[in-house]
Amino acid sequence: MQLFFKATLRSLLCLVCLNFLACTSKEAAFPTDPSKIVVFKPGLRLFSTPGSQGKALRKLKVGEVLQDLGEVSPFLTPLSLNGQGYTEPWLKVRTPKGEVGWVYGAVLYNRQEQAAKEVLPKRLAALFGASLAQKIDTYSSNFETAHTDVALAQAYHQFREVLDSLALHTSFALAVDPTYTLPNLVWLPQVLPGVVTQMNPQGDSYYFFTHFGDYKRKALQTKGQSDDDFFDWCIQQFPSDSIEYLYPHYVIETNHGVTHSLLGRGLHFQALQQLDALYRRKTAFDPDLIAYKNRCIDDITASRAAFWETREKIIAELAQICRSDLVVLTKADKIALETRLQQLQKPEMYGLRTDVQAGRTK
Repeated sequence: MQLFFKATLRSLLCLVCLNFLACTSKEAAFPTDPSKIVVFKPGLRLFSTPGSQGKALRKLKVGEVLQDLGEVSPFLTPLSLNGQGYTEPWLKVRTPKGEVGWVYGAVLYNRQEQAAKEVLPKRLAALFGASLAQKIDTYSSNFETAHTDVALAQAYHQFREVLDSLALHTSFALAVDPTYTLPNLVWLPQVLPGVVTQMNPQGDSYYFFTHFGDYKRKALQTKGQSDDDFFDWCIQQFPSDSIEYLYPHYVIETNHGVTHSLLGRGLHFQALQQLDALYRRKTAFDPDLIAYKNRCIDDITASRAAFWETREKIIAELAQICRSDLVVLTKADKIALETRLQQLQKPEMYGLRTDVQAGRTK
C-alpha cells in the first residue's frame, strides 16, 4: 500500500511539473487585474519623472509586475525600443519593492507587439485629459450598447458634444503653444466609433467628421425606425462616401475654401422636403433635424453669397420653397427666404453673385 501511495505521489508531482513547464514555455497572457502591468519587453526603465529626459532609476526586469497608479503623462513620446517604434504616454507605477516612478507606455505591449486594451484609453487621457477621455469612454459604451433608436439618438448627441470638445481642445493647444505638434490620430475610431479624422491642408489642426455609414450600420441593429431614416437622410446629404465632410451635396467647392451654393438645382428643396417629413414624426432626432435645416437655410441666405446656377433657376427654386407648407420652417426662416428672393431681383445691389459657373458676377 505504501509503495502504491508513493508511486501515485510521484506521478502527481511529475504531472504538476509538466504543466508548469508547459505554461512557462508559452507566451504569458496579459494580467486580468487592470491595475497590474507585467513587463514583457526588455529595455524598459523606471524614471523619476515622465519623459525620456528624466532621471532613470533602474532597468525593469522582464516578468516584473508593476502596479498601475492610474496617472498618465500629459503628452506622448515617440521612442524606438529594440528596433520597434512607438508613440505612447508615460504611466505612473509602483514596483514590488515599493518604488514609485514612471514607465513608458510600450510596457503595455507583449512580445508579439500586441497591445493590451488599456493602451488606447491611456493615449486618450494623455492627449485630451482625464475628463474628456472619460466622456469618450462613456459615449463609446453607450453607442455599443444602444438597442433602440432613442438610445442611439442619445449616443449621437453625446458624440456631437465630444467632437466639439475635441476641436476645442486642439485649437486651445495650438493657441497656447504654437509649436504644438498634432498627434497621429489614426487609432481614434477604435475608441470613438463613428469618427473620421482629417488634418487640414496646413497641417495645423484636425477636422473631426461623422461617418454616417457607421451609424447606419448600428441603426440596422436597433429597434425602431427613426434612426434608420435619419441616418439615411444624412447619407443622402453626403453621398460620395457617407462621411460628413465640410460641405453637403448642395454646395460645390471649386478651390480649397472657395464654395458656391447650388440653389437652382432642386437639391435644397428636396433636402428640406425630406427633412420636413422626418420632423413631422417628432422623434429624438428633432434637434439634429433643426440643426441641419438651419444649415440649409444659411446656405441660401448668407451675406454676399455666390450661386453656381443662373438667376432664373435660383429664383424658381427659392420661390418654390417659399410657397411650400414645410412645418420645419419657422416664421424667421420664411422672412429670411422671402427677403433673399426679393434681393435676387437685383443681386448686384446686395453683393450677390449668380451664374458663377459661366464666369458671370451678376
